Amino acid sequence: MEIKKELKDIAWNVAEEQYRADPALSYSTLARYEREGFNNLDHLFDHISSPSLTLGSCVDTLITGSQEEFDKLFYVADIPSICDKEKAVADSLFSQYSNQYTSFVDIPFDAVLSEANAQSYYKNWKDDTRVRVLTERCAIYYAVKANSEGKTIVDLDTYYKVMAMVKALKESPATCGYFADNDPMSPVRRYYQLKFKAKFENVEYRCMADEIIVNYESKDVYLIDLKTSHKSEWDFYKSFIDWSYSCQGRLYYRIIAANLYKNPYFKDFKVHDYRFIVVNKDTLKPLVWEFKDTKKFGELTYGRNNQIVIRDPFTIGKELRAYLDNKPAVPNGIDETGTNDIVEWLNKL
Repeated sequence: MEIKKELKDIAWNVAEEQYRADPALSYSTLARYEREGFNNLDHLFDHISSPSLTLGSCVDTLITGSQEEFDKLFYVADIPSICDKEKAVADSLFSQYSNQYTSFVDIPFDAVLSEANAQSYYKNWKDDTRVRVLTERCAIYYAVKANSEGKTIVDLDTYYKVMAMVKALKESPATCGYFADNDPMSPVRRYYQLKFKAKFENVEYRCMADEIIVNYESKDVYLIDLKTSHKSEWDFYKSFIDWSYSCQGRLYYRIIAANLYKNPYFKDFKVHDYRFIVVNKDTLKPLVWEFKDTKKFGELTYGRNNQIVIRDPFTIGKELRAYLDNKPAVPNGIDETGTNDIVEWLNKL
């Protein structure tokens, strides 16, 4: 089918580095602020890494990108499994000393001990034991990092799990259609990692959608996000609350819809409620979850007793933007010079 204009033509076509550096607020920033609050404003943009995030990034890259992109970002190696804290110690020491020491065993005792303390690594052990065990456990991982040319290291066990998850997503009856190849004779097109920006109420927002499916014949647009969850796929509704995915769905919808509606060609296209595709590394039963409150504005309440209260993305965004720009000493509503009402604040819990 001949398509006059494609969605990618109106996207914000910048490199990912430029996208990440842009000061516009993203879902991840809003969600982290909503979880950690005013007290963590100074660390809101700190880089976070973990084995689960690495696994998720691997799956995302292979599903929404390509094997070539994966090979540029990740270094698969047969290394002994180490715990999260040992990995954190090795990563931190590597960032500090890789220019001086290519081997973990050469790093000074005091430097290793200091990092062990920083990561709260078995503080009940003797210092000599802690350093010795870290050296034994982290030496191979550190050496691999030295040879990985800055890529993220993925052990074989994780890689095999990643490939099993990718296979499940591409073969499961529930999800295979979402990740099929585009057929040039079909009116349906799948787009991965398209970026968009929009400004609402004087606050700029940005998003990068995992997948957007467009049917140019029926003028339907489907927004898709891929989640790798440590919970079973059927328990995703719990993660939906834990990680403020409602904020992502509503914010992405508004940004993308705004870009479509202001374009003469796309203004009549219908943007459907956000869909989340979830897969777990152990159960491997991908499921599709639809958020039917995607288009709602204002505060949302859920639960048997309406005890789950979810703020609107724009409410969070305006509050956070003001905090970041004005850098107040205390949160909104706190009286620095007078008295504060304990009961009032208790009733906000």
